[in-house]
Amino acid sequence: MKAEIIAIGSELLLGVTVDTNSAYLAQQLASIGVNLFRKSVVGDNIERIATAIDEALTRADIVICTGGLGPTADDVTREAVAQVYGRPLEFRQELLDQIAARFAAFKRPMSESNRRQAYLPQGARAIENPRGTAPAFIVEDERGVTIGLPGVPHEMRFLFETAVKPYLHDERGVRSVILTRTIYVTGLTESIVGEHITDLMGLANPTLGISAKKARYELRISAKAESAEEADAMIDPVDATIRERLGKYIIGVETLEREVARLLIERQFTLSIYEGMLAVPVFYALSQELSSTELLRGVIVHPLDLPTDSQSAEALALSGAISVSDRWRSTLGLGVQAASQVNESGATAVSVALVFPGGSRQHTRHYDLRHPDGWDFVGTFGLDILRRYLSGDEA
Repeated sequence: MKAEIIAIGSELLLGVTVDTNSAYLAQQLASIGVNLFRKSVVGDNIERIATAIDEALTRADIVICTGGLGPTADDVTREAVAQVYGRPLEFRQELLDQIAARFAAFKRPMSESNRRQAYLPQGARAIENPRGTAPAFIVEDERGVTIGLPGVPHEMRFLFETAVKPYLHDERGVRSVILTRTIYVTGLTESIVGEHITDLMGLANPTLGISAKKARYELRISAKAESAEEADAMIDPVDATIRERLGKYIIGVETLEREVARLLIERQFTLSIYEGMLAVPVFYALSQELSSTELLRGVIVHPLDLPTDSQSAEALALSGAISVSDRWRSTLGLGVQAASQVNESGATAVSVALVFPGGSRQHTRHYDLRHPDGWDFVGTFGLDILRRYLSGDEA
């Protein structure tokens, strides 16, 4: 079973509204084993919507449209679907009664324009919407199925879960599941990670994909099977191979922040942080997961007073780590300091120092801090040094 999603609304094309509906539907379709190969966004125009649906039906068994079911003149999804299927719109009194009842429940007058929402393509299966005033619908013919859902996220999700998912299971024979396991990796470049798993990325089922963000890499293993247990069993050998090849660079199945927080909690280590930049990249990343002041003892933010080169940044990071560890008597002290100088390539030296009972370790890397994600890379750098120490890595 193949599906396509069409998100409808000019506000999505203008960037005024973010399309979260498509992401939700993609996750839901995967959970029930429906392959999703394409998503698209179309503005509020009958001809363009109709063209998008017509083309999607040549590729997919199921086309799910979200948006364009409101009461105003620019809500034209119903008209577009009717055009694609060659069916006129027909009035449904039971839908108007449901819409009117909802207005009455809130003691608000119903506008005459809401009557538009009681029209559906002839022969369409109506789905009443107890969460709003936009009924959903399902249209079928020999080409496939088109499902119209409202664009309001909480309405769309409710109707998909309570009406569309049972329909797909009971009447379209959707029985399988697509399960995805994500393994997080850091400490290598994307190209090197890719070289280690090139052969695995050619697998048909399970499949393996990679994406990069904040100098971290998400390796997604997806398997399609008749049950979650069977899919898990298909994923396991690929997971094991990846871990064997990438070793210490594997964070695990949790994000880097969560892994560091988990390790701190398990070992009952306390942490203090010194950051010599207002961006506070390590504290910003870690504080989202570790809110307990019992483990995160304190933070000092001290922007540079004077120009600082790479060697001075190293000294400041180490002295800062020692200072905060002593001040709050924490098990660990982490210091982060960027130099003020930029090299000929536009990169800045950033030093991270970690002090712990009986020793310390320190590393320096160069980052282009003009890049929008530059400080996120620094946060990853600092947290990965913490993770490796907490995991028992000697390096």
